[in-house]
Amino acid sequence: MVNLIKTTQSGLILIVDDNTNNLRVLFNLLKKSGFRVLVATDGKNALDKVNQTYPDLILLDVMMPELSGFEVCRQLQANPNTQEIPVIFMTALSENEDKVKGLKLGAVDYITKPFYQEEVLSRIQLHLKLRSLTQNLREKNKQLHKEVQARLLAETKLKHLNEDLENRVLERTEQLSSALEKLQAREEQLSYEASHDHLTGLYNRLWVTQYLSTLLDDVSSHSQINYGIFFLDLGHFKRVNDHLGHRIGDQVLKEVAERLLGCWRGQGQVARLGGDKFLLILEICENTDKEAIANRILEHLQLPITIGHYPISLHARIGIIPSILGYRQMTDILRDADIVMSEAKRAGKSGYCILNPHLQSRALERIQLEAELPLAIQNHQFELHYQPIIALDNHQLVGFEALIRWQHPQRGLISPGYFIDLAEETGCIEELGFIALTLACQQLQQWHKQFPQTQNLVINVNLSPLQLQNFHLLTTIITICRQHEILPHQLKLEVTESAFLENEGMPTKILQEIHHQGIKICIDDFGIGYSSLSRLHSFPVNTLKIDRCFISRLDSAEGLAIIQTIISLAHHLGMDLVAEGIETEEQLKIVKDIGCECGQGFLFAKPLNSESATQFIENYRIN
Repeated sequence: MVNLIKTTQSGLILIVDDNTNNLRVLFNLLKKSGFRVLVATDGKNALDKVNQTYPDLILLDVMMPELSGFEVCRQLQANPNTQEIPVIFMTALSENEDKVKGLKLGAVDYITKPFYQEEVLSRIQLHLKLRSLTQNLREKNKQLHKEVQARLLAETKLKHLNEDLENRVLERTEQLSSALEKLQAREEQLSYEASHDHLTGLYNRLWVTQYLSTLLDDVSSHSQINYGIFFLDLGHFKRVNDHLGHRIGDQVLKEVAERLLGCWRGQGQVARLGGDKFLLILEICENTDKEAIANRILEHLQLPITIGHYPISLHARIGIIPSILGYRQMTDILRDADIVMSEAKRAGKSGYCILNPHLQSRALERIQLEAELPLAIQNHQFELHYQPIIALDNHQLVGFEALIRWQHPQRGLISPGYFIDLAEETGCIEELGFIALTLACQQLQQWHKQFPQTQNLVINVNLSPLQLQNFHLLTTIITICRQHEILPHQLKLEVTESAFLENEGMPTKILQEIHHQGIKICIDDFGIGYSSLSRLHSFPVNTLKIDRCFISRLDSAEGLAIIQTIISLAHHLGMDLVAEGIETEEQLKIVKDIGCECGQGFLFAKPLNSESATQFIENYRIN
């Protein structure tokens, strides 16, 4: 909770932003802090209000239609009547070039979005104070000038007053010197705050941008100098804030900063880019072991943090740019940082990834696939493959899981691991999900006509978390089923366990409505987030799919104990189970003996295209 800083003055602040939510938040914040506030929603309106009211300070958004914040600032600086009004730009963290451009245009500072309210108030009051000091200084200069003129006049008339006048000048000069010293100290403080993170005291994103630009110039002229950059992201830090509060979260970030400084004090530069993202810049040579550096960082961060009564375990992902040689501008470094961090996150909870040409090539491939995805949907380039689900007690075929594939005209068959996350990022996932549901129902309808004994066959279709946010989801599902004469009990919708874990606001109401219609719900990849066992009873789930990572560890006592616990709890809650990833007869025997009803894996069949799945039905017993 932000403690509002009540100001003792009623300065007039003009807020300029085309986003009404930002206007409302800042208006309320400044009003509560004792300021008089004006608002403008575009650049033209802002210039009109400035010329009418001459505010004490302007909060100016960068990106606005018609007249940008930069143009507004330029016009204010060009007008002698308004060029002294302090302008603080409001911009997003990623807009580094905008910040530098704004400062060059004459802005005194910037505030990043989303807003940190105490920072907003602090910066406003500092710049109002700075303006007040500047104005006072001008007045003192004017007054001093008048006094000097008076002294010269008096010397000609009354020489006996010379000593007294000299003393007065000396006194005023000392006052001026003192004022200048205070002003210089304030400017140094403002400079520090502009380049440092307010929470941790580390350098901030703006400083990193300026520093790396300087390093790029140095490296280009001195090839014997080189630097490596380590981007660091804390995994699931959002949960700390959500469950323990932002105060605890801030203390965790401070501790992380201290550990990073302790790890590399004097050997490199450490910065916080924002949120739970940090950066280390180290001078390196050809023989520098980047992996050893990454492991050293991870070791320091993996030690539990105890804050109050809360022991907190952290894990981090590190993306490494091993050398800045060859880079010409900051945007290229930030682009490759996104590439290597994405790969580090895909690698797991804690680990690192070093940038290499293969990653860059794969990133370019992802960009191309992202551009081709909407056209692929339009041109019907997606098809389904079907992996059989087998009853373990009698080895009968009870269903198929429908798995989407992209039949690319040049690349051939592309598995979902290459395009599902792209579909989620681009907003295509809902349309893709309904394509999969439609194709699955079409195929099941064909099998019903071809094989009358398949009436009890169940088709499993994956459902994305975004589809669950669609208010028309149930209506769409029912419509597709009716169009293809599919009964509710013949369809089972799979939602991944991670979707339940990462979305505590998972819409249970829509799941309950789906379940009420007779359509079954399955949690896929169960076991990865073992902590979700305690939440199972909250959801209308029929089936749990035990993740293949546990099936592969059945030969260990720990792996077997975990699966037995999952099966026992699921049966207690009235759920059946499917073991994924069964590849050996030994695994099949174990999961059958401990009470798992069904299995799925390469031991029975890999995912099959429509023709092969049809042949599989012909050759297999149907439940």
